[in-house]
Amino acid sequence: MNIVMMTEGINSIKKELKAGLILFSLLLYTTVSGQTQDYKVISSATRVGIGFVNVGVMGKNIGTVTNESGSFNLDFADIDNNDSLRFSMIGYESKTLAVNQLKADPIKVVYLESKIYSLPELNIVYPRGREIELGYPVVTNALRSGFSDNNLGSELGIQVYVKKRLKLNDIHFNIGACTYDSVTYRLNIYRISDQFVWENILTKPIYISFTKDKIRKAITFNLKDYSIIIEGSTIVTLELYRDLGEGKLLFLTQFFTGITYHRKTKEGTWIESPGQIGMYLHGQYLR
Repeated sequence: MNIVMMTEGINSIKKELKAGLILFSLLLYTTVSGQTQDYKVISSATRVGIGFVNVGVMGKNIGTVTNESGSFNLDFADIDNNDSLRFSMIGYESKTLAVNQLKADPIKVVYLESKIYSLPELNIVYPRGREIELGYPVVTNALRSGFSDNNLGSELGIQVYVKKRLKLNDIHFNIGACTYDSVTYRLNIYRISDQFVWENILTKPIYISFTKDKIRKAITFNLKDYSIIIEGSTIVTLELYRDLGEGKLLFLTQFFTGITYHRKTKEGTWIESPGQIGMYLHGQYLR
């Protein structure tokens, strides 16, 4: 009898321990899963979601990009309440919010105001001016570098410098490998501001698409219709702005020539790596 009672007591303890472990597991799951929250970025004018907005923790390599409808989710596990999030998209005024302010928002919506750009000055291209090449074509296949994972908002490119105002005509890419059938990336062009911050000078988004069968030759994209004018130090990049799935896009890279600039998210720190990817531009000086 005593043995039976002891067995029943042990079974009871096991049941209690099992129930406790299940409860602890549920609490742990709730705590971890609760770190990820869903939000939406909406136009304050149209009340419509804004697709492909950059969302980044300022000063950290943490961020993402909204989907086509403006929705995104963010994992707060490595984000402090006193951190700041910046929302940026060409055509809209950027907005910065404290993380604790965003978490406290019951409707989980971020509104962006449309941005009004001043009209550029009328410039005339030198009719007989020679075309200037910025960057270097790369033909060797000895080294490749580029997008090897699917981190939304990651970008890489080159820095160029021109002494006076120059209008861009086109941009070219030497691709070494592409595992996708087709790809689309977003072009970004940054100049240094008076506050020593790299600002995107484009007034409308530019998306560059090409198929895998075209990479045997340099990929060329015409920029003449966009009236892009650069001066001084400029960083030109391609950005992974939408989910392409597992795969990679690698550029032919010249190790002993120049530097490649890259960062994991829009608000992350630029990293300089030796060797320049096959990305180059043509343009003409303005009067």
